[in-house]
Amino acid sequence: MAFNKIRILLFFMIILSLTPSLVHADYTAKQFITIIKGNFGRQRNIFESKLFTKGKKLRMEIEMQGRRSIAISRGDKNPPVFWTLMPDEKMYMETSEQGGISGHISNETKKDYEKVFLAKEYVAGIMTNKFKLAWKDPDGQRRTGMAWEAIDLNNAPIRQEFFNKNEHVLIQLANVKVKELAPSLFEIPEGYKKISVPAELKKK
Repeated sequence: MAFNKIRILLFFMIILSLTPSLVHADYTAKQFITIIKGNFGRQRNIFESKLFTKGKKLRMEIEMQGRRSIAISRGDKNPPVFWTLMPDEKMYMETSEQGGISGHISNETKKDYEKVFLAKEYVAGIMTNKFKLAWKDPDGQRRTGMAWEAIDLNNAPIRQEFFNKNEHVLIQLANVKVKELAPSLFEIPEGYKKISVPAELKKK
């Protein structure tokens, strides 16, 4: 799997790690992630994925260049564990909040994590609580964002925005369906081989 593809998947895992460790409703949804870079937003990439949540477990499926990849966040484990699965290769990578990769919120960073309520707003017909987010990354750089959490979905983030220098990331859910999900969706399938996270992506 190409290095850039790994980087994108681990970036998605960082997004999942920013989700508060709350118990969310069982639901599925389409997720659209728009990454805008450069002056005046000249570079724009849009990724469509499928999202599944069950309690503190999240699963995201994405297809890039005809190949499917899966990211799983297990907030029910201590410490939380993040898996990146490559079904075509039957391999997976594992990171944890303790081990971390560059960009994850560390325990030290969490001390500076801020979440401020702003207002109640409708997003795609769903009533949400809107919050302003702020934190420091492992390099000490201040990052900011916004989150809209669906009240009737146990505060699941239905829309998120993150800002960093000339980069703007927008995450939006659509076609949200509340349904009971099988626990097996959030496990590593049998026969998968564990591989190491590339050294370039590990926390320094």
